[in-house]
Amino acid sequence: GAASRPQRRRNAAARFKQQLAPSAAHRRPRSPEVMSAKLRIMPLSFAMGGAFALLLQQILKNVHWRASHRSLWSALTSHFPTSWFSDPNMTSCGALNIVNGAEWCRRLRTRPAKGMYSFYSSLTDAITTDAELMSVPIDDHIIVRGHAVFDTASLCAGRLYRLQIHLRRLIDSAAKARLKLPFGPDTNANIERMTQIICATCLASGQKGANVRYWLTAGPGNLGVTPSGCVPSFYVLVFAALPFDKSWSMSGIREATVPESEVPLKPKLLAELKSTNYMLNALTAMAAQDRGGTFGIGIDSQGYVKESCVLNVAVVGADRVLRTPPFDGILAGTTIRRAMALAEEQLLPLGLLEGAAQEPISLADLRNATEVILLAGDTHVYGVTSLDGKTVGEGEVGVVTRAITTALVEDATKEGQTEDHIDLPSY
Repeated sequence: GAASRPQRRRNAAARFKQQLAPSAAHRRPRSPEVMSAKLRIMPLSFAMGGAFALLLQQILKNVHWRASHRSLWSALTSHFPTSWFSDPNMTSCGALNIVNGAEWCRRLRTRPAKGMYSFYSSLTDAITTDAELMSVPIDDHIIVRGHAVFDTASLCAGRLYRLQIHLRRLIDSAAKARLKLPFGPDTNANIERMTQIICATCLASGQKGANVRYWLTAGPGNLGVTPSGCVPSFYVLVFAALPFDKSWSMSGIREATVPESEVPLKPKLLAELKSTNYMLNALTAMAAQDRGGTFGIGIDSQGYVKESCVLNVAVVGADRVLRTPPFDGILAGTTIRRAMALAEEQLLPLGLLEGAAQEPISLADLRNATEVILLAGDTHVYGVTSLDGKTVGEGEVGVVTRAITTALVEDATKEGQTEDHIDLPSY
């Protein structure tokens, strides 16, 4: 019988297809070798195509690339699936993005953080060497109210130098600041635990020489005023150095006095404990730098020398006596205390000094001194070569300043067992 209409259409399509197909005589023979080669190439082609697609997706997801190629971005997005451009690490929130932890850390990696070796947080009770993870919670009262204290130590030749005297001062500062200790109420137990933590953090840094700073805070918990509801916290950072010019120790610095009428001195309580509230310290240094100084030397309303922004002050008078102000309304610096002791032990017998005393220093004494010295950080000693635009002594780092620097460095790096040194344990 006659074929149905659909069947006739199928037959016509088959004849048309047969006409288009090349005849057997004109077909190129497909040898087994050719077929085998094609089979080998096909997976590679698929892999290359997939790799290109993944690379293209990553380029298209890059927000920085989008911003600098807006017109091309618009053209591309109209030809590819929308799912290609979505990033699982972030969602849009108007002009900004909400990102997850992985993306947050990725972005923090672009922040320069050179010289940050290792960090401990009591909140994790662990150490990290990833700079982007070295942070404290936004509700920690070190940020919320500045309710925290800190101190320092030095890692010299693979050993911690004078850690115990610094930890004792930290505990004293915490008591004055009414901060709870992070490792129970017993003071000695806290010092022992802190010593273990600091040693381990130094060991994790992989450094033989570095600076160590640690904080005891009211801790995170809320945005209130008092520490109520907060968890006392302890943080340790091992880092390369403060951003001070290394040549200052040899070449000296220019300095300027900063009167109390320009930048107020700290209240006695805040001045005598080592709190994290250093705004007045920063303003002192800024005021000094405005007039050509470096750190600044604070002068009280009675015309007496107090301290520098982050250093203690000492002078050598024409009588060759080394003097530093009493620890009344200023920090009892561990470096100046050690320097005064070493001066009596070493410099007096050599005849470089006639004496060492802690007594008030007037502005006139400061300006008439043959040497003006700033000291902090165990071994950081800076000779002042000019003060308020006038030359100090011979206009160069003096012999007493150099001798004190040498004595402190040798004391920090001496070999053998001493009460001022702690060897790092090996785990």
